[in-house]
Amino acid sequence: MKKILIVLLCLGLMVPVLAKKGDDDWIFGTGPEKEEVEQQADDDALIKINFKKKDARLAMLYSAILPGAGQFYAKKSSLATWIFPIIEVGLIGGAVFYNIQGDKRTDDFENYANGEMINTTFHYTVDDTDYSLNYVGPRYNRNFQAQTEAVLRDFYPNDIYDQDFFRLESANTQHFYEDIGKYNKYIFGWADWYYNFAVDPRDGSFAFDNEDFVDAWIWADTQYEHSSIWTANVRIEDFLNGHGSTHHIAPGTPIASPNRQHYIQMRKDANASYKNARIATMGLAFNHIASSIHAFVLTKQVNKTYLTEAPPVQLKYYTALRDGRVQPSLGLVWTF
Repeated sequence: MKKILIVLLCLGLMVPVLAKKGDDDWIFGTGPEKEEVEQQADDDALIKINFKKKDARLAMLYSAILPGAGQFYAKKSSLATWIFPIIEVGLIGGAVFYNIQGDKRTDDFENYANGEMINTTFHYTVDDTDYSLNYVGPRYNRNFQAQTEAVLRDFYPNDIYDQDFFRLESANTQHFYEDIGKYNKYIFGWADWYYNFAVDPRDGSFAFDNEDFVDAWIWADTQYEHSSIWTANVRIEDFLNGHGSTHHIAPGTPIASPNRQHYIQMRKDANASYKNARIATMGLAFNHIASSIHAFVLTKQVNKTYLTEAPPVQLKYYTALRDGRVQPSLGLVWTF
């Protein structure tokens, strides 16, 4: 709405500029000679047509406020009189619809992340023995995030992973919901990641309390502590089955956390709805501008056309020769 108000204000500032040149100058030009000719023509006319010219600036203002109003003022039968209002209603409906849709989708992805409790079972196979662990809780669990990021901070005291690196908000704010999908460093809170990469499937304990699982973390550079970068993890199941050197899974890949990938797509859908709402709002501004300009031009055309075109029914005065005598006559002419 702020954009629309700014546009309307600009239009209001433009009207005085356009008004510097009078309507007579735009259509008919100026000069005493022409005024005398027009006055003489009016005096000699048998039938005078009284027509009050429309104010093009007023028509422009009407359409700037309500698209189509200026066209209605200038020429009710103009097709644009109905086109611009229909576009206006459609754009308003679109803006309202997509804003409501965006709000609904936002509620959905927030509820998906930590607004509802899930009951799911994770299955594993270690050394040909099957295990299963049941989890009841939100899909994103702040306790899982805090527990796992503490392990990452303690690996190398001089690396980038310190308290300032992890700043996940404790409240359910917009930044919280953005961060858990946007940044890989907050993947630890997703339950499916936690139960695959941080839990010992044999007893359900936190795997990184055990130093035997240190190599389940993959680093890009370990030559210098300050440049050590965490790049991937190994699923605890694969690590226990001897595949720790090959099965590296980066946090940004879909397989790392399908729940997170679905959440990211839900956020994209919500943002797409809000984007469509913004496009509709911008369309409203353009509709006001286009309608006001069209109303100005239409009014000029109506004024000029009405005074240059003959009316459909005219009364003609002429002379006729009858019986050798010149006699005045009146005739009715119908143009169709």
